[in-house]
Amino acid sequence: MDIEITELLQKIVDEAPMGIYVLDTERKIVFWSTGAERITGYSREEMVGRYCFEGMLNHIDREGVHLCHDFCPMMATIFDGQSREQPVFLKDRTGQRIPVMVHTEPLFKGQETLGAIEYFWLLPECEYPVPEERRHS
Repeated sequence: MDIEITELLQKIVDEAPMGIYVLDTERKIVFWSTGAERITGYSREEMVGRYCFEGMLNHIDREGVHLCHDFCPMMATIFDGQSREQPVFLKDRTGQRIPVMVHTEPLFKGQETLGAIEYFWLLPECEYPVPEERRHS
């Protein structure tokens, strides 16, 4: 195969039918995939270097609880090294809430925690309807 391994990995990640982003231990976004751009409308240039809690995506759960500070799945994964998966509603570039499943994984180098990876994909709104009062919250 006449392709660099890093090019190949980048292509695999960018062609994945989901969004992928990586946080460091300070919760700064260090990677934002093409799939994440497609789902959210936010470009890689807009997101890399920002902190996830700055409010761009502003994740909430079904009850409308804001997850980005006290209940953040990525922060919990960075802290305890455990994977998590849950449906949430993120705010896209247009301000609309969209249902997604988030799956978080810790990122290690040996025993050192480097951060966490979040994979997220769209959920059918018929199964995960956004309550009208929370569409723009």
